[in-house]
Amino acid sequence: MISVRRKSPDTDVPMNGQPNSYGIAKRLRNHTGGVSNGVVMAIVVCDDCGSRFAVTHRAPFQDAPLAERQAAWLKDRFVWEHIQETRHSGSIRLPAWHEMKPEPPAG
Repeated sequence: MISVRRKSPDTDVPMNGQPNSYGIAKRLRNHTGGVSNGVVMAIVVCDDCGSRFAVTHRAPFQDAPLAERQAAWLKDRFVWEHIQETRHSGSIRLPAWHEMKPEPPAG
């Protein structure tokens, strides 16, 4: 099976060139260091292939509840990418609150 990797606007965005403050998920290679220009808010692991990504926010824009929602969004994206048989990008622009579906009501 041949897989084609397309560049989309939300992939391969460097943290310093990011047009917003919503965060980036950066693939971690054999170590957790090396994520520059940001604060690691969470580590997300793909359940299918074991790839590890650091959810990072810029220091002045740290938001733990947003990072938690972004981590859940990222896990869903990983599932979709495996269904579509596409590779995970090295960096993924994370959505802001207003770009995600609303949380279901509790209870």
